[in-house]
Amino acid sequence: MKSFRTFAILSTALTYLLIFIGGMVRVSGAGMGCPDWPKCFGRWIPPTNISQIPDHIDPAKFNIVLAWIEYCNRLLGAVVGFTILITLIIGLRYYSNVNRIKVPLILAFVLTLFQGWLGSVLVDTLLNPITISLHLLFALIIVMLLLFISQESYYMEHPESEVKSMYPDDMKKYFLLMALVLFVEIVLGTEIRGGLEMIRKENPMVESQFLLKMLGPFKYAHTILGFLITFLSIYIWYKLVKKSHKPSVLMVQTSTGIVLLILCQIVLGEILVFFKVIPLIQLFHLWIASWILGLVSIQYVAWERSVIFYE
Repeated sequence: MKSFRTFAILSTALTYLLIFIGGMVRVSGAGMGCPDWPKCFGRWIPPTNISQIPDHIDPAKFNIVLAWIEYCNRLLGAVVGFTILITLIIGLRYYSNVNRIKVPLILAFVLTLFQGWLGSVLVDTLLNPITISLHLLFALIIVMLLLFISQESYYMEHPESEVKSMYPDDMKKYFLLMALVLFVEIVLGTEIRGGLEMIRKENPMVESQFLLKMLGPFKYAHTILGFLITFLSIYIWYKLVKKSHKPSVLMVQTSTGIVLLILCQIVLGEILVFFKVIPLIQLFHLWIASWILGLVSIQYVAWERSVIFYE
């Protein structure tokens, strides 16, 4: 059982790393660094010089840095898929009768296979913005499923967890609302970034401030949702930390961590608005948002376990 939790945690960490690398691909413009799929310029290992490019591919499309960034993204995706497969095999061995672990584990593996296919669609459609958003959305769902599996397996080994803690009974709706708004905010942020890239490509000399204004209501919707997320995080922290009986260390740390990360997101967002649209800041802005979503998932599972004990 310990080996299962080890691979579940490893799969989760690698998936988070893959989200980061995927964001790096996006902000660096390496999405078409390899113009074909699954090979890269007709090779299983990307070319290291222009002489290795097939005759039917335009040499102007070759950029060794972008090609290897995209290749590393694909390679890590394969490693993640293999790791989740091992987790699935071990999980079916130990938890074949535990639906709370078996079902999300199978779903995570199926979605991982789907993500691989979706990656090929991205190349075929020349990075269609909707497909990019779906690719990110399913990656977030996979990481939440893996977090759920890891946490549930821990609770099976440590049944005393959350026994002494009592939390408000009405928290489920706030967790769900927080997760929903975060999903919308992340996807909206991805669409805004895609819009900025399109506008900048057509108007390379336009300043970043003017580019943001050209996005119109989308930018304001992103800001409004950011305020809502901030309010929800503080309210959830208040309910779980101040209005609960003996909240666990896990619950206190995740609640506080979410608030601090959201404050960090506000700072990064202001940097993007008032200075210039910096790709590296965009990358961490997205990645930290995925951390927050994961912490909300951990909170929900811990709260649910406590509620089950006192029903």
